[in-house]
Amino acid sequence: MNIALTPGLPMSQNSKKVLISLALALGLSSSTATSGFAEEKTAAIHEAKPPVINVIPAGINEMVATLTVTGTIVPRQEVAVGTDVAGLLVLELNADQGDVVKEGDILARLDKSSLEIQLAQIEAQRAQADASIAQSEAQIVDAEIAVRQAQEALERARALSMKGINSKMELDNATNAHDSANARLNTARQALSATKSQLQLVAAQKRDVLLRLEKADVRAPASGVVLSRNALLGGIVSFNAGPLFRIARDRDFELAANIPEVDLPRLKENMPVSVRVSGLDDPVAGRVRLISPEITASSRLGSVKIALDRNASIRPGNFARAVVELTRREGVNVPLSAVVYHGTSALVQVVKDGVIESRKVELGIRNDRAVEVLQGLGEGEDVVARAGTFVANGDRVTPVRIADEATGAIK
Repeated sequence: MNIALTPGLPMSQNSKKVLISLALALGLSSSTATSGFAEEKTAAIHEAKPPVINVIPAGINEMVATLTVTGTIVPRQEVAVGTDVAGLLVLELNADQGDVVKEGDILARLDKSSLEIQLAQIEAQRAQADASIAQSEAQIVDAEIAVRQAQEALERARALSMKGINSKMELDNATNAHDSANARLNTARQALSATKSQLQLVAAQKRDVLLRLEKADVRAPASGVVLSRNALLGGIVSFNAGPLFRIARDRDFELAANIPEVDLPRLKENMPVSVRVSGLDDPVAGRVRLISPEITASSRLGSVKIALDRNASIRPGNFARAVVELTRREGVNVPLSAVVYHGTSALVQVVKDGVIESRKVELGIRNDRAVEVLQGLGEGEDVVARAGTFVANGDRVTPVRIADEATGAIK
């Protein structure tokens, strides 16, 4: 009689004893009966081997904390170019949108004919005033002579009157003639003063016309690139027309962005920034120039200005995305997949001597692949590459180290 033993089939101790007794009763050796038990035991031991788990050692790498903001390219300083000489015709345009100009360049010329006529009239008035001054000075000389003559006549009349030779009427006539001569002298002097005042007025009018003539040549107040040209050839300049040109001073541009109020305290002036401008293949370097001290109450946003390195391809109005570098330091880091969260606590599963240990850690900088561990984990300790998936705290495992590329960790 043959008895078949199936390896790996679980069997209790009582069953084993019964089988051995049966085997002996049938004349089989005990070794034949127990051979099946050995195979079963080997299979059980093989089945109890701890499961294999992928682990990765915690490494020291440089971590960078960044903040991404979006905004629009604007001139750092915009210059409005115009003139306060209204009513003049635009005769010539020397600059157009996109042109690079230097300080003092003539951008437009206006019709000066009316101003030149005014200047000629003023010159004529000046000549007339000069003639009036000369005439008044001559009148003053005549009046001074008349005053001296009247004074001499009055003195003679007084002397003769004291001797009783002249009558009182003759003395009165001499006195009146002296007073009349003095009055004519004062009138001549006042006429000279009035003519000189008129001459000063003419000189002021001349300076005004000369200034307007100079402004008729519209010049660039600063070097830069012309953003827009509103002047039209043959158009009439008016006060309400706005600036004739707009210039981006020194071709300096910056990114104007609005960011949430919670992120503003993280920014500092001169922080390095990498800016991706729409339409450009390569990023443009920049630095944080200005952080608004005020938050807009309605939107809870604050404005930030990021100065950009000069680039001929940048244009105002471009959309841009900036990555601000907040912090850069070296520290212990693990892949993001190695971190599991329990409530507000962050945990990593450390494998030590083949046993899983769930350890609470404090996290720092993170990026799209890895996260910095500030406390709770040392360099070189093995952590489960994908935490919280198949194992729990206290489980025994067979750890297998994998390459950084497999987990996406930063080298």
